Amino acid sequence: MRRLPLLFLLVALTPTSLFAAELTFEQLGELHPHRTCFTMHPDLERVGLSPFVADIDPAEHLEGRGGGYQVTDVGDISFVAGPWNYNTLSGDALNGSLNAFLAEHYNEYDFVTLFVTEHLNFGALYAPLQQTNGGIGQGQWDQTTGAGYGELEGYLFMNSIFDYTGSLHDALFFGQEVGHRWGSYVRRAGGGYDMLGRDDAHWSFFLDSDNSTMEGNDWVQITSDRWETAVDTEIGYSELDMYLMGFMPPEDVDPWLLIGDPVVVSNPYQWGEGSIGPATTPYYVIRQYVDNGGDYPVVVRGNEIMVEIEDVVAVNGPRTPSSEDSQREFRMAFVIMHPASEPLDFDEYLVVEDTREQLAQLWRDMVEDEGRLDTSLGTSGQYELNPSALPIGIVFEPTIPEPGSTASGSGCQASIAGAGAASLAVPLLVLGIRRRRD
Repeated sequence: MRRLPLLFLLVALTPTSLFAAELTFEQLGELHPHRTCFTMHPDLERVGLSPFVADIDPAEHLEGRGGGYQVTDVGDISFVAGPWNYNTLSGDALNGSLNAFLAEHYNEYDFVTLFVTEHLNFGALYAPLQQTNGGIGQGQWDQTTGAGYGELEGYLFMNSIFDYTGSLHDALFFGQEVGHRWGSYVRRAGGGYDMLGRDDAHWSFFLDSDNSTMEGNDWVQITSDRWETAVDTEIGYSELDMYLMGFMPPEDVDPWLLIGDPVVVSNPYQWGEGSIGPATTPYYVIRQYVDNGGDYPVVVRGNEIMVEIEDVVAVNGPRTPSSEDSQREFRMAFVIMHPASEPLDFDEYLVVEDTREQLAQLWRDMVEDEGRLDTSLGTSGQYELNPSALPIGIVFEPTIPEPGSTASGSGCQASIAGAGAASLAVPLLVLGIRRRRD
């Protein structure tokens, strides 16, 4: 029986730290080789994380997590070196890194996004810490007040920072994990959970979501009872997603298709390991692997069910606050977790800074300028980068602010040893970002 609000309530009474890690992230990924998102997956318990509602407690930074974490801010990136390696990485290291970062920064972030520096066979996840909106298919709770970080909505674990190269992958991963703050959890009148797919936290494969990053597909009708996938539609958020995020009023949300009693007629490339169901990964992902994927659509026969926003409101209640009063500006911190024995070099740092700006702009484009991510680190001190240390990694030199001043990260300054007192501003590369719609 599916009861998300009840699960959230029950898990809220069970702190994350009570879950003992029996597997590493890599081992869990090996158990689910075709999974890209672990948000709300029950097996997260096996790596020491809560599957549903997370908790934080910066006091655990030293005592509960074993200590050994060093936090260093450079410009708008926070680097957290920890006593782990990629063969041992589990939820303890993730929580230790998060708590170490929070213990060193003020309460001003809506999201903290954690990356590592080596690709894991694991995927990504969103861990909610509080939920105060009505009408989006979840209960309401707050796991942050006791720890003193009342602004924090949740944190994201996004795998390797070097996986984000301005490709389709960025929208699929980053767009979806941010989107999990609000979706996809709603039911509809008369249909229960039939709009939902994987883990009741993604749209069903058979939902017409206009190729939402929250999954589903863009379905094009070819006969009275047959539809085919349109893989070339730009990936973004559907109108339903935008409503749940508080970026669109209900009267602007057009009815959408759900294919009832679906029967797969054509399945090129044996998508979904040859068997397609509601939890199958959306077919537009084929664009990552096959250049002409649009020429070979999935074809499904079924019944046309047209769902209206009133069907969602009838079960979940109206979205609160409304789009007129909803939050549009969000603070997000970028945190790079890395083993203490593997510091980044100068060129890698430049890539990280560029990716931070690129992903913030991508999300703004995906929500069609209705929301904004401010990824400036804010309360960090000003640090200088010493390229003379490049052979052994970055050396960060803190500049202590004057007493009573408010320090803020203002970008990275490269101090060239042996070149006098001159400081050179680090150039940032700016990648072009596509828009979902003109």
